[in-house]
Amino acid sequence: IEMSGRGPVGASNRADLFTSRSDAQSTGRESKNDEYDHKHDDVDDQNPLQLEHMLGYAGDYHRTILASPHDENVFMKSLGSLVSIENLADPHSQTFLRGHDMPVCALAISDSGSLIASGQLGTKNFKGCAAPIFLWHATSHRRLAVLRGLANKVTMLAFSQDEAFICGCDEDCFFYVWDLGTSEVVFGQKLTAPATVLKWAEQKKVGHYFSYELVLGIGGSINQALLSYDNFRMQWVMTFKPYQVPPSGGLQRCFNCVDMSKDRIFVYVGTSAGEVMVFRRDTCVFRACIPCCTNGLQDLVTLEDDSILCGGGDGSFLRLTGRDMSWHFAHQIKMDSMVRSISLTASGAEALVGCASGAIYRCLTATLTHTAISVSHTTAISCIAFPNAHHASQNALVFATGTVSGEVKTWDLADYSCLSAIRFPKSGEVKCLTLTDANTVISGWQDGSIRCTNAAGVQVWSIPTAHRDGTTSVAVHLDPTLQYFVSGGGDGAVRVWKFSNRELVTQYTEHRRGVSKVLIDIKSPNIVHSVGGDCSVLSFDLKAARRIICHIVNTGAMLDMTQRKDSELELVTADSLGRLLYWDIDIRDPVMAVQDPSRTAIRACEISHSGRFLAFAGDDNALKVLDTNSQQMISLGQVHSSPILSLTWTPDERQIITGGSDSSLCVWNFYLGGQLN
Repeated sequence: IEMSGRGPVGASNRADLFTSRSDAQSTGRESKNDEYDHKHDDVDDQNPLQLEHMLGYAGDYHRTILASPHDENVFMKSLGSLVSIENLADPHSQTFLRGHDMPVCALAISDSGSLIASGQLGTKNFKGCAAPIFLWHATSHRRLAVLRGLANKVTMLAFSQDEAFICGCDEDCFFYVWDLGTSEVVFGQKLTAPATVLKWAEQKKVGHYFSYELVLGIGGSINQALLSYDNFRMQWVMTFKPYQVPPSGGLQRCFNCVDMSKDRIFVYVGTSAGEVMVFRRDTCVFRACIPCCTNGLQDLVTLEDDSILCGGGDGSFLRLTGRDMSWHFAHQIKMDSMVRSISLTASGAEALVGCASGAIYRCLTATLTHTAISVSHTTAISCIAFPNAHHASQNALVFATGTVSGEVKTWDLADYSCLSAIRFPKSGEVKCLTLTDANTVISGWQDGSIRCTNAAGVQVWSIPTAHRDGTTSVAVHLDPTLQYFVSGGGDGAVRVWKFSNRELVTQYTEHRRGVSKVLIDIKSPNIVHSVGGDCSVLSFDLKAARRIICHIVNTGAMLDMTQRKDSELELVTADSLGRLLYWDIDIRDPVMAVQDPSRTAIRACEISHSGRFLAFAGDDNALKVLDTNSQQMISLGQVHSSPILSLTWTPDERQIITGGSDSSLCVWNFYLGGQLN
């Protein structure tokens, strides 16, 4: 069966987004592409699969958490290829700005809070590695314009105070200024080195036009940039004047962040050496250098009393008070990891602090007292699991996730809070997870170990050397008459263990390559199924202590497996060629094959608890849902910016949770689930 070739709606399926300039010709800020956007919004409203919530903040880029300047509780952050607008007072409130096809790496909000700009990494879907900037209306969340010209990576964005212009820089040393009224470039130049810091300083009326002053870091120098209109040439021009920097004595300084005093007399610049450098703006003269931290000063903001909040690469978070050449430390605390973003709320009484660990903190600026408002994974999410079906009804709100960096977290689906977290970085990637109940997590690791941990994150027991080359899959069966678990490893072995004392009962070593998945048959618990990279599906009878059937295909490594709950209880395998193959235990060849039109690897698949739907995802970054009776795709969702590695259904069949290599965790509502036939 060949599935429908329906493609994902959005930027990743539209070449005109990066080549067409029709929307730039419209008058005002409203783009002509809005008609296209609304048309597809109507289509999405009919989609039974809707994104409910997205957890994630990787902390990979500077200034990717911004508080609204006019609403105390609203803030925005980059979330893969999306911009997420959230509310501190309501964890369920989340609005997404969609359109980017690569991770968002730069954010800016205008002083009035009415405009948002987002920049991305260079696209890999079209030639040229274009990195467009999207301009959004902050209230209606509509896209107003697409600003083009930059490539590879947008490093910085900044609005002018009067919201007439926006400037941006990229990794290729290009610097552009766009007119927000026409979306046209009014000034562009290739700098001698990549721009490092950017700040609009002042504007004043000169004739019929305004003249603008910016602070621009270019390589190892800080410059005063003057943007003015040249009446003779009838175009905007920019001149540069370097700030006087003291001799470095061989120290190569790079600049990470910039802000100014409230009276705009002084410029504060954070350096890679962990210092705050103070310059007088009117004379472009260096005034002071204050060492603050190690591993670079990552971000700084100025408070209303002209004190400075600084975040360091060593986790230092401190407040400097003083002026000009006299400064001292008022408060200092230590965060759990490198500080990546600091943004003041509308009142200025609090600051939002984003860390490289994926945590976002709410911090009082007066005392630096802080509380965590969210935590996230920062590396690819390799596995997700809910409690087993026997315990699903009472524990439907708890699930666990594992990452390639060796971290296991349990979550509460009701408020998206993290209940516990454990890390064993020396054990490598978490290859698999299963929950016997809400309080017990059994995990397989890259070093071959199997661990059991409780709800508090404490290890209960472990099998240090269960497999060579990693434990790739674990399945558990618990009932009053039979209790055991089975594991598969990268060594190609399938091993059966007693649950009570972890004694090895038996093993099967017929796979020639690593085992990808092991399953216990839903009807006959004495039968175990396994798939592997050797393109084979094997079934074993534990009572008879022998293999009962072997299914083999010539090509396509098996990556995952699930089992139907109706029909003949067929096994469904997903392979590296984008196929879903259905296997009957009594027939050697597949009874049915479904080919995904993308023909990319399907890395995760799972039948819903009623057996009516099959969800699968993989290297095309999209989540798809099939009707198991008609084998037709009934829904498609795409928000991940990189391959989806894991997925699972909630026990009530009303939601699907996906985890990707972009470190994002998505909760999808599925409105056809949980309904009786």
